Amino acid sequence: MTIAFSDESTIPETPPDDTPPVSDAPEFACRVCGVELKYGGRGRKPVYCDAHKKSSSGATRTPRVTGNQATLAAQATEALCSIDGMMALGASIVGFSETAAVIQEADEVFRVRVHAALLNSPDTCRRILRYGSKAGDSALFIAIGLHIATIAPAFMAEAKEKKAEKEAKRLAEEEANS
Repeated sequence: MTIAFSDESTIPETPPDDTPPVSDAPEFACRVCGVELKYGGRGRKPVYCDAHKKSSSGATRTPRVTGNQATLAAQATEALCSIDGMMALGASIVGFSETAAVIQEADEVFRVRVHAALLNSPDTCRRILRYGSKAGDSALFIAIGLHIATIAPAFMAEAKEKKAEKEAKRLAEEEANS
């Protein structure tokens, strides 16, 4: 549409505002999951979140252990008590049931003493947690193995009982048929 003026010159109508609508999407988002990324204004703009970044060295990174002293002490205490619990379970599976009972009885005293000692040593807490993260896979497989070893004797005993019941039922049917 054109507008005509008295001097017969035509001026095209101004087009509507072509600015895109305002979006709630973050300016920088991870290409994989869409999480909003922080950009300080210097260097390369972020493309991936920490979970989806590829490490430059190709090696897997261990997570950085941070936190205040009480939190670090509590986390390190739990890590050590978990190892203590696995030792008790392992001792009972191997047949040292009295040793396992002593470990379990001493667990609360051990927990209190370790926590008190670690409260004053955040560097030791960080080392315990760092080593614990590196040994996490093997600890998981040990825990699964110990769990299976705990369940196996009960399963074997139940399987023997079921087999004996089945055999007794078969013998009873044979006597009834004879």
